[in-house]
Amino acid sequence: MGRILVFSGDSSFCRLMIRIANSEGHQVRTIVTDRALASASEECEVLVLDPPSPDRVGQDLKEFTRLSERAEIVLVLSEHNPDLAEKAITWGAWDYFHKPVDVSRLKTSLLRAIQSAVKKKFAKHPILTRCGILGSSPAICSCLETAAACARNDSNLLIYGETGTGKELFARAVHFNSTRKDMPFIPVDCASLPESLVESILFGHEKGAFTTAEKKYPGIFRLAHSGTLFLDEVGELLLSVQKTFLRALQERCFRPVGGTTEVFSSFRLISATNKNLDLIAEHGLFRRDLLFRLRTVFLELPPLRGRQEDIIELAHHFLNTIRRKHSLKHKEISAEALDIFAEYSWPGNVRELISTLEHAVIMCGNDPVLYPEHLPRALRVHWARRKEDAQKINPTFHSTDQIERDELRLPELKAYRLQSLEEIEKNYLLDLLRFTDRNIPKSCAIAGISRARLYAMIKKYGL
Repeated sequence: MGRILVFSGDSSFCRLMIRIANSEGHQVRTIVTDRALASASEECEVLVLDPPSPDRVGQDLKEFTRLSERAEIVLVLSEHNPDLAEKAITWGAWDYFHKPVDVSRLKTSLLRAIQSAVKKKFAKHPILTRCGILGSSPAICSCLETAAACARNDSNLLIYGETGTGKELFARAVHFNSTRKDMPFIPVDCASLPESLVESILFGHEKGAFTTAEKKYPGIFRLAHSGTLFLDEVGELLLSVQKTFLRALQERCFRPVGGTTEVFSSFRLISATNKNLDLIAEHGLFRRDLLFRLRTVFLELPPLRGRQEDIIELAHHFLNTIRRKHSLKHKEISAEALDIFAEYSWPGNVRELISTLEHAVIMCGNDPVLYPEHLPRALRVHWARRKEDAQKINPTFHSTDQIERDELRLPELKAYRLQSLEEIEKNYLLDLLRFTDRNIPKSCAIAGISRARLYAMIKKYGL
């Protein structure tokens, strides 16, 4: 028996869910408001989510995942839409259905979802040495669980994340929590490998193999024997090298440049990228067979804007690190500066946060507190623009002691609400397009809307 929460404004669908749940011996509760969802989310194993509109799918999934990380989500869609199906999977739905639902399949799905949620509830949190990874948000905790699972085996791991999200930190955490922790961890920046020397650097070379080969070099693959080889920015690996690399990865055997015999190396491979390798492969710039080999397990790291609960903890930690680095006395961050940190989108992620704090420490001199005026100008300009935009949307009216009631002219509530929503939507769209450099697929993924919807909004606001 499980507890099922149904979030839907469709009364006929709610009645159907009650009949299905009761017939299977489950407890069921129906709710129709966001506030009720927030208060009841911890009381269920499964949420059946029936969003009031397609545009709410991503928002509702994210909100419920944030509220209850141990429950499973079954999504019900009112229309057949590939974008919504993709969104359901991306945001972690257990299963999804279209109306009218297949009752038999829904019963089976609910039972399996309940079993999964119960296992999650009683599962022990994995013990993991964090190796410098900070934060306790649901997003980062989920990544740590995946890292802990990866540390228990030698499967190839591909880590995806924007620049500055800590891909190498997670790679090191997987290595130092594995049975290979006492062996070498060898990082390689694929973006900096010179084309003419790639094979020599990876596979090694014999003395005299080429003009500058004055002595024998074992190569990175051999240096990583019994340890972990970390290929950073693997999307930059040259297409001409990928075929050779694939064979070496499959067999763990390779021939050094100028050599006549093959060498064996038993290493664990972890790769990282900030690029969409599927998209690159579609354009023929990355081998699909290599991608499948690299991506036995996939770990996607959240950007800093996706783990806002961690920003204050990170800011205090790195401030103390910077202070000790420069041998400075104790410093604090003002509440106003922390407000700016919480509202900023941090396109450079943790790396940008560290740079911002170091700038502020330098600018504040002997002042024991970091104030907004110590922050980089670009950050303060962004904050000022956000405040001005908010003021336009929510103007502050004077009290009746300062202004006569008959002089205060308010618009109708419906018109005011519509104008406010349009202002919010337009400003969000501007920030989104500016952040993604007008990359339409990336904008759609972040906003959780279809391409057609995004183009309609762009047209609506003349952008």
